[in-house]
Formats: sequence, structure tokens, C-alpha cells
Amino acid sequence: MRHMRIAALTVLVCGLTTAATPCQAQATQSNLRDDIELTRTEVQSRRQEIVKELMALTPQESEAFWPIYRDYQRDAAALGDQRVALIETYFANAANLSEEQADDLLDDAFKLRKDQLDLQKKYVGRYRKALPAVKVARLYQIENALDAIISANLQASMPMIGDTAQ
Repeated sequence: MRHMRIAALTVLVCGLTTAATPCQAQATQSNLRDDIELTRTEVQSRRQEIVKELMALTPQESEAFWPIYRDYQRDAAALGDQRVALIETYFANAANLSEEQADDLLDDAFKLRKDQLDLQKKYVGRYRKALPAVKVARLYQIENALDAIISANLQASMPMIGDTAQ
């Protein structure tokens, strides 16, 4: 059973990684937001499939869990909007980033990471009321793995700062 779950995660994550690459270096500013939004919708759909598959919730747990998870995803989407804005700013300025812009982007990126961690902390208590601790830990393991995959794909497709060969 354990190996089947790992295999399911691998298959679903492979599909997710191909969906999580909207920001190719040749993307123009005008279609960047559309590409990102399409990818976010696809990722969200697959994320729910992965969570459902790997959490193995009982019917009672499922009834308590999914409303909390939907609230969490709604709040996470607001942070995702901030991330999209940050990516758009980065793409618009990566080739000719000033010192001030670089400082601002770093500050914004650190604040976003802090806000994401704060959101996870905010929801852990609600999840603990609905699920056993082991399943809460599993949820955060799944969420962190998915976030890491998405982040790695975004980073891999972004131009390096100062690289004028975009």
C-alpha cells in the first residue's frame, strides 16, 4: 500500500511539474499573466487530486477536512496573487534590474515566504481539530513537497538577473 501511494505521488507530481512551467524566458509580459493563471488552475486541480490520494481520509475525516482545506487554498491563492505580481515585476526588469529594484524584490520575496509560513501555522490548529496529528503532518509534508516542485520549476524557467540574452 505504501509503495502504491509513493508511485501515485510520483505519477501525479510528474504531471504537475509539466503544468508548472508557465514562465519560459521567451514569454512576453502581455501573455505572462494568462499563462500563469492557466497553470495555477491546473496545479490547483492536480494538487487536490494528490492530496485526496495521499491523505487516505476516512469519510468522517474527509467531511471535516475538505472545508478547512478549501479555506486554506483560498487564502493561499491570495498569496499566489502576490507571487504572480512579484514574478511579473521580475520578468519586466530582470535584464536591467537596478540596485533599488533588486533590494525591493528580495524584501518582497522574503515577506512572501514569511506570509506563506504564517498561513501554514494559522491553519495547523484547525487541521489538528479535524484530523489525527499523523495525518496533519502528512498533509504538510505533501503541501511542502508540492510547493517545492512548483517553486523549482518556476526558478528553472526564469532568466538570471542581468542576463540580457532573454
